[in-house]
Amino acid sequence: MKILLFGDFSFLHLTLKKGLEEMGHEILFVSDGEGRRNTKRDIDVARDLKYGKFGGLKVLWTLLRNASRLCGHDMVVLHWYQAVPLRGWLNVILLRYLKKYNRSMLLGCYFDDPQVVGMQLKGVPRYSEMYWNGKPQNLEKHGIRLKQLIPECVSSWRKAVSMADVIIPCLYEYWAAYAVEPLLRRKLRYIPLPMVIPHDVEIKGRRAKINVLVGVQSKREYVKGAREIAKMVEEVARRNPGRIDIRYVEDVPYAEYCAMLAEADVQVDQLYSFTPSMNSLAAMARGTVVIGGGEEEFYDFIGEKELRPIINVSPEKSFEDNVKAIETAIVPEGSVERLSRQGIEFVRKYHDYRKVAAMYAELYNKLIHNS
Repeated sequence: MKILLFGDFSFLHLTLKKGLEEMGHEILFVSDGEGRRNTKRDIDVARDLKYGKFGGLKVLWTLLRNASRLCGHDMVVLHWYQAVPLRGWLNVILLRYLKKYNRSMLLGCYFDDPQVVGMQLKGVPRYSEMYWNGKPQNLEKHGIRLKQLIPECVSSWRKAVSMADVIIPCLYEYWAAYAVEPLLRRKLRYIPLPMVIPHDVEIKGRRAKINVLVGVQSKREYVKGAREIAKMVEEVARRNPGRIDIRYVEDVPYAEYCAMLAEADVQVDQLYSFTPSMNSLAAMARGTVVIGGGEEEFYDFIGEKELRPIINVSPEKSFEDNVKAIETAIVPEGSVERLSRQGIEFVRKYHDYRKVAAMYAELYNKLIHNS
């Protein structure tokens, strides 16, 4: 099968590409390299910011030069409704071209879009970066995200959704945002995030002290809340002298961060997340226990009855309740080791990149059969 993976977020398509190629499929990967990550791609659609508004001309020229390579695929998987860093109407033209000259087109919901942002403001799911305790919160910090609701973005998103054969949310909260609309729900197919699991995974929590890693993304702290969780961990450490070591790192390269994850017993992730993201899964795949999002609605959604590997915190709980949840999970003897084993098992069960790649291939086969 010939597959065109268009765009990427947090290595999702790059990881999916590995799984699909191992299955024998032919993959063309188009991406902007994800900024500083500068990931390897077959066609580079990065916008050169040093040319200002004219930087888009390079992207247009790249697309025109490679127009023939973008045709004739069995499946196109878009990472977002805005496939390239250009105006919305130009993205619509590109998507119409991809739709016309390829067999099927799948739209990924891997990030903020007008539907996700709009539903968050209405409390779907019941808490998020912009909503908790029954009302919108901290909107002044989310100006960039709120731009998803301007008419140009909403219009281009609606056109992308109408053209897509299937919409693929990678997180439960994205699925919930789309599922409230009956017309959108019919196109939904949830497929988990893909993750490569290291061969030499170490079970954590066997040392005298628990090593906690706090990774801060300075430009995205307002949507992550890692510093807020860190204050809770500091309180746990204060109550249990000599039991916990905390390490803070900020804006380190991803490869370096993964090496740090491998050494940490516990990782501080996101306060506002409802479910585990790529960062959480990368930690769990390395045996590192995650403090972040692991709500019961998510486990019910995927049908998981036993594994509860994530130390769940949320903005809806009081500071003291979150502290107690963390303390109960990491201080007692053997608790971290138990969660470490569960995390590895959870990633293997639901997120192994080969299993996820097989889900995409199976979805394509169903599309062709139904057509």
